[in-house]
Amino acid sequence: MSVHICFGVKSSMIDSFQSDVLEKEYQNIYKPVAKFLYSHPAFCLSFSFNGPQFEFYRRKHPEFIEILQMLIGRKQIEILGGGFYDPVFPLLFPRDRTGQIELLSSSIREAVGKRPRGLSMCASIWESSLLSCFSTCGMEFVMLDETLVPPEKNTCIPLIMSDKGKSIIILPVENSLKPQPNVQISGFIDAVTAKVQKSQRNSEPHIQSGENVISIQFSHKELKKLLESGWLENLSTVISDEKNEKCILSIPSNVVKNSVVFQPVFIPAGMSGEIAQWAIKPYKAVKTTSYFPVTIYDFLQLYPQSRALYDRMMYVSMLVNQSHGDKIRKKVARDKLWEAQNGNSFICTAEGAFVNSSFRQNSYKNLVEAEKIVRECNEFEESVSCFDYNGDGLNEYIIRMQNYFAVVNLLGGAIREFDLMQASGNYADNLSRVQEFENCNDNYERGLFVDHIFTDEEFSDYLLNKPTGNGVFSKMIYTESKFSAQHKEIQLSVSALFKNRQNVSLRKKILASSSGLTIQYILKNESSRQLKAKFAVESSFAQTNFNAQDFNAYRLEILTDGQKQEIDTKSSSKALNASGKLANVEGFQLTDTDNSISFMFEPNEQCGLSFFPIVFNRPEYTTGENVPASMTFANTLFWDINLEPGMEMEKTINFSIFNMHKKRRTVKK
Repeated sequence: MSVHICFGVKSSMIDSFQSDVLEKEYQNIYKPVAKFLYSHPAFCLSFSFNGPQFEFYRRKHPEFIEILQMLIGRKQIEILGGGFYDPVFPLLFPRDRTGQIELLSSSIREAVGKRPRGLSMCASIWESSLLSCFSTCGMEFVMLDETLVPPEKNTCIPLIMSDKGKSIIILPVENSLKPQPNVQISGFIDAVTAKVQKSQRNSEPHIQSGENVISIQFSHKELKKLLESGWLENLSTVISDEKNEKCILSIPSNVVKNSVVFQPVFIPAGMSGEIAQWAIKPYKAVKTTSYFPVTIYDFLQLYPQSRALYDRMMYVSMLVNQSHGDKIRKKVARDKLWEAQNGNSFICTAEGAFVNSSFRQNSYKNLVEAEKIVRECNEFEESVSCFDYNGDGLNEYIIRMQNYFAVVNLLGGAIREFDLMQASGNYADNLSRVQEFENCNDNYERGLFVDHIFTDEEFSDYLLNKPTGNGVFSKMIYTESKFSAQHKEIQLSVSALFKNRQNVSLRKKILASSSGLTIQYILKNESSRQLKAKFAVESSFAQTNFNAQDFNAYRLEILTDGQKQEIDTKSSSKALNASGKLANVEGFQLTDTDNSISFMFEPNEQCGLSFFPIVFNRPEYTTGENVPASMTFANTLFWDINLEPGMEMEKTINFSIFNMHKKRRTVKK
């Protein structure tokens, strides 16, 4: 019995859009691998490149492409296809799926003269509808993680799945057999043989006669260790020995071509076991023994920030697909859309913090660019519309102004997405604190213009940046009182029980304009006793630029008694609030220094102001260590409330956006 072993190297799971990172990858990984393959003709390997990665090598290292051509001619290597920007295929419209596959296939064919016959996928995120798409694109086989295959199937025989007259061959990737540098070659070969023998015992006789194949895909770090330790060279020597009859090194297309027996299978939606373990509980690796595999949709339900990016991506996809007129602009917009679909933005990365915020913000920036281009294709008109934007069964309000895009959610009546057309990312992409990482749990979802009502004791804790309150207003579902698309006006209302004994109501009116928003509040004491409380309006601005390592990109200037002064934002306003320095604020300006954008808050009456920067820590995917993943700068306007029964109080906040002149930043020495 002989076993075909197909080794492969996965595409980069780091930010593949940075040329300095790609150059380092080439020098540390691909150049030594190419040298090794050239001097070991019997060693076979498959490569999975994403589009930006491959295009970089075409431009900067044509000698590497020439070596790949020669190795392909020797039938020693194979370059697999996939999506150009390594997207999560099930999340895309069919047109975007085929477009990304064709773009990468064309790039590979132009460079090496041979079109890919198979493809690999981001984190093996699969669903059955992909079969027709892959078949249409001329793909004969796909590499999928073994954890997706039903346990009763023999994963050492090529599988075949059919649907509506089309079929595709599936080669399971056996990560459980991935060798380590300290493992003896004989031990690895014995493990491979044992795996095949065990699989054969559980399969039908006619299946046992098929071609045995074990596919293993390495990350860059894993391949580098095996190469530097000499393990790959030792394996090549052992397998090249004439006495070896157990294992043969091969490439996937040769196995598919020479196989005459395939095992029929149906694989439902699922994803790689490495990623699926993070989709059971937030930010915790949990192994599941359930028969039903974890899907990408389970992942999106667990991580609301990833789900919000998906909603935005789908909306922009709709805009691009429905755009008419300038075909050149539409093509550029589609390219930006595809770039935003990079899988790292939706799941986790091998090198960065889990659910890395920088990838999401890069995607938001590309989506903003795509929408800007679509607007140029047609005569853009500012609008406010109402529909179920995120598929939660409740309507959202979509505000499309010349300078910004915003989504108002009925949960808390707050803005949950706020993108500026200056391509600055989503300022409402806020995480929530988790006990395990920040020593506390936030009891509401952050956003812009989140409303609170606190007792004095609760507010004292709030000023200390402690989770407090029972979610009055901030966790409640608002109802629509009035909506006027013509006047760009949204009126919401909510009723609540304060301190479990006093009925209060809040009416909230949002008026949209090109320069910003006007938010009007009318708080009414619906009870028969006096209402004493603190009314607070919180706006949390997420970090959108991750070049600054100290997460200190916001500058705050306040106006009190007609005097303007700058406030240090490196720490919370605890001491300033205690001194009364922020008690009578007439207005304040918050400036994102990285993107040269300022936000002006102007209340109709003097208010108190508090602020606190929050750094969110999350586990790194490979090490599990907690590292800074994102930052939010939360600022809150607040007023003392003293209302007699049946009385109302009105507060208005004018919120304006200014694009500042970009200034050269000075570095403190």
